[in-house]
Amino acid sequence: MTRPQPRPIGRGWATVDLERAERELRELIVAGSSFEDAARSGALGARCRRARGSDGEWIVVLEPDSEGRVAGFLARNGEGWAARWERAANAATDRPARSLEGPFGPERLAGDGRTGGPFRLIVTAATIDA
Repeated sequence: MTRPQPRPIGRGWATVDLERAERELRELIVAGSSFEDAARSGALGARCRRARGSDGEWIVVLEPDSEGRVAGFLARNGEGWAARWERAANAATDRPARSLEGPFGPERLAGDGRTGGPFRLIVTAATIDA
């Protein structure tokens, strides 16, 4: 039996200037929409604003608000795509033992060993506000 694959929810752009990044990413979002405040990402240590992408996935702009993962990513790589959120493949068995709040509900880092990013985050399907 094949295990269901996680489905992408959105991707995150790390920046030091939310407003400028929103202007630069505007062409990727649904026409006539705009970025809105979302819950901060506890796993990444960042303030978040999100908008629905024209491809159906969310675009999240991440600005560090602590010395967390996004701050480290920016120091090493500069601005760029730093995160990807995925729905848990199976909400019944993939419930995180320890999760932090994020822009799509409780999130946890995927256990793929990427310490410097880009980061994969798993969100339990039942909690996604999308």
